[in-house]
Amino acid sequence: MNTHHEKPSMSPLASTISFVPPLSFKHRSFLCFLSTQALGAFNDNVFKQLVLLLGVGYLIAGVEFQAIVQFLFAITFLLFSGLAGDLADRYSKGRLMTLCKVAEIFIATAGVSIFVIASDSSSNSNEAPLYLWMLAIIIFALGTQSAFFGPPKYGGLPELVRGEDLAPATGLTQMTTFLSIILGVAVAGLLADLFADKLYAAGLVTVTIAILGTITSLGIARQPPADPKRKVSLRSFVSVVPTLMYILRDDPLMFRIMLIYSWFWFVGGVALTAINVVGRLQLGLNNFETSMMVSITSIGIAVGSVIAGKLSQGKVRLGLILPGLVVLIVCLIAFFVVPLHSPTADDLKLLNQIKNASAEAQNGTQIIPLASTPIYATVGTLLFCLGTASGFFSVPLLTFIQARPLDKDKGKVFAAVNWLNWVFIVASALFYGIGINLADNKANQLLGFLGILTFLVGIVMVPRIFTLLRQVKPEFVFLNPPN
Repeated sequence: MNTHHEKPSMSPLASTISFVPPLSFKHRSFLCFLSTQALGAFNDNVFKQLVLLLGVGYLIAGVEFQAIVQFLFAITFLLFSGLAGDLADRYSKGRLMTLCKVAEIFIATAGVSIFVIASDSSSNSNEAPLYLWMLAIIIFALGTQSAFFGPPKYGGLPELVRGEDLAPATGLTQMTTFLSIILGVAVAGLLADLFADKLYAAGLVTVTIAILGTITSLGIARQPPADPKRKVSLRSFVSVVPTLMYILRDDPLMFRIMLIYSWFWFVGGVALTAINVVGRLQLGLNNFETSMMVSITSIGIAVGSVIAGKLSQGKVRLGLILPGLVVLIVCLIAFFVVPLHSPTADDLKLLNQIKNASAEAQNGTQIIPLASTPIYATVGTLLFCLGTASGFFSVPLLTFIQARPLDKDKGKVFAAVNWLNWVFIVASALFYGIGINLADNKANQLLGFLGILTFLVGIVMVPRIFTLLRQVKPEFVFLNPPN
């Protein structure tokens, strides 16, 4: 790993495999990479959002169902990221991505069979029915597949593009990821409304997307393994721990960058789940309209990511995180003052009674008072600005993390990064589960409190990062904001 006291002769952004072509829309391997990861993000969000929307208002052992789903999806990354990282260095990353996509087909097919049960079920209770428990298990399997896909995805990107193209390539990857989230979440809401009484039809969409993603993965270049002698054993499951300890000891700058980048995922884990509650229980929206609220946030992230990539000018411009962080905090805290409906226990019971009714029956029943247009527009504006700020905040951090390690260490470093990210996402699920209960399902209050926490994290972390940057002075970093 390239530690802070080393002075390489060439910046990590400039070091690359000599035969990698320039970043271009004629670059077949890179286009296949973009398509594969975009289809994967799309499919993950279609399936997960379908399950989350079905579970709004339900409890498992007294815990909000959405929190359980987010926890099960996230915990897989803690369990398997170490093994996934060693495999990503030991074998061709392109080949591993294809294997992950094949697994996705089988997982989506299993989900279809459970949606058949869901279509014939209803509940008058707040306790989650059996089919939701079964769907939660499928979410765990989907998370496992994603955990193995992450290290070859992020560790493989520097193998596919030139060093000077890494920042814009990262921006494009981030943009397509969140555009896929936009479409996935929106399509999930539409499918949930159109096929409320035959959800297996919605499940078949996820199988089709998994097949398409497998096909596009076949076009990703099969670069040789970065470290073919890497040993893969039971120790691989905990291999991220010594990697993280090594980074903490020898590269405190990298470790702090990883920590604050993981906070971005904590914020996202809480916010994107809370938005479902804001839409369904506080704005009076249907599934599709609620999903569009999530999509607005993702559009903002995509816009912010592309702009941040353009402003980077071939290097990492960490100064962008400052305006991004300020706007992020302001938007979250603003939710405190938005006047939204306070849902009651009776509201939840009534919603659960019609959850699997036909679309016509659902549209004819308005349980939650519909918010006024100015309030709806205010919430939408806040979510878009929140997403844009998140893109500014995350792209420079992610590009730094991609550029810092040596080529032979990228797989295990990204396994460690993934693992740390998902520690924060697991924490976000726990935070959401406890917080939404304490807030009596007033998700806007939870978002406001999240803004206060983000302010405190920024005060503690950001000044130290820039102090270390001025000491280390990495060649591939611009410290100043763009002119």
